[in-house]
Amino acid sequence: MHERQTRWNERYARGEETYAYRPSSPLPDAVRDVSPGLALDLACGAGRHALYLAERGFRVVAVDWAQQGLDALMAEARRRGVDGRIEPVIADLDAGRFSINQSHFDVVCDFYFLNRSLFPAMRDGVREGGLFVAAIHAESATAEAPHRFLLAEGELRRIVDSWGFEVVCSRESASSGEGHQHATAEIVARRLSR
Repeated sequence: MHERQTRWNERYARGEETYAYRPSSPLPDAVRDVSPGLALDLACGAGRHALYLAERGFRVVAVDWAQQGLDALMAEARRRGVDGRIEPVIADLDAGRFSINQSHFDVVCDFYFLNRSLFPAMRDGVREGGLFVAAIHAESATAEAPHRFLLAEGELRRIVDSWGFEVVCSRESASSGEGHQHATAEIVARRLSR
């Protein structure tokens, strides 16, 4: 097992990184008026976004490489009575161990996970009329040097603009307000009908 993967499993086993199972901005506003369908939650961790979607009637494919995170998700899902709406998938996204089916999902979520090589597959996984919803750590104007796990300023918006999606909202802030140390880029974008 990869050292970083082991650390994440240990965090989840200790009950860390659940954020009280509250979803991150911008997910609640993004799906407020969306009819439930099929959602994909990439790098779902302990599953706060998957739970939020499942409680609103979505069926959710929740993918993470940490078995302990998925175990925590499913325990909480059983407690809430939505475990039948969540399909947990253990996969190393960085190693290409999960394929995103094209035009398959009504909502594709990427919260606090950055693998630039997956952006084309995320784009292609969204059905016509579906949403891409993300909040990812970004560099701030005061950053001393680029970091591979941080988006450059404006990078997320530039990527999604290149897809031809309709950007519903986009913002960058100095902090996500969730105890994270980095600036955050958020976006909600809809795949237009051809």
